[in-house]
Amino acid sequence: MARATVTTAAMAIVALLAAAAASLPAAVADANFVAETCRSSDNPQCVAVLSTDPRSVNATTVHELASIGLDIATANARKSFDFVSDEASKRFASDYRDPLNECVSWYNSGIDDLSKARKSFDAGSYNGAEEHTSLAEDVGDHCEQAFTDRHLKSVVSDVDKRMKEWSSVASDLIDLLWTVKKSRRLLRA
Repeated sequence: MARATVTTAAMAIVALLAAAAASLPAAVADANFVAETCRSSDNPQCVAVLSTDPRSVNATTVHELASIGLDIATANARKSFDFVSDEASKRFASDYRDPLNECVSWYNSGIDDLSKARKSFDAGSYNGAEEHTSLAEDVGDHCEQAFTDRHLKSVVSDVDKRMKEWSSVASDLIDLLWTVKKSRRLLRA
């Protein structure tokens, strides 16, 4: 009886190891797909940004990766808006009040732009989606300029940099879809 239990347990372990080994090439293939797609985007931040969302390793199309990239950029914009808003409320009675309030406005616009990008993306209007995502990409630069214009050192530089980088990844991935669609149209002409 004990021998049958040991044999059954050993067979179960072998089955688990076989299943794990079978899934390993798929995981490597998925990582290769993400890396190849990112290489096509020419964006050095692409793999790092996509790796923040576990859905990326299961993506099998550029469309899926672009959608995930857009989700990541939108979540980042919301988080950044909350952070900058909090900083503005903390520094209400300082020289930083005006540039931070300007940044809050820019980040609010960025969230709106990314919402419009999502609607365009879901409708298959990749050029519109890329256009709106590119506008969101500029939010960090506008925020930094608000500080520069007042001869102040930005207190949200890291947030602004991440907004630009993460939105640019979404924009570049969407651009891959738009470029493919544009190329197909040219081939038909």
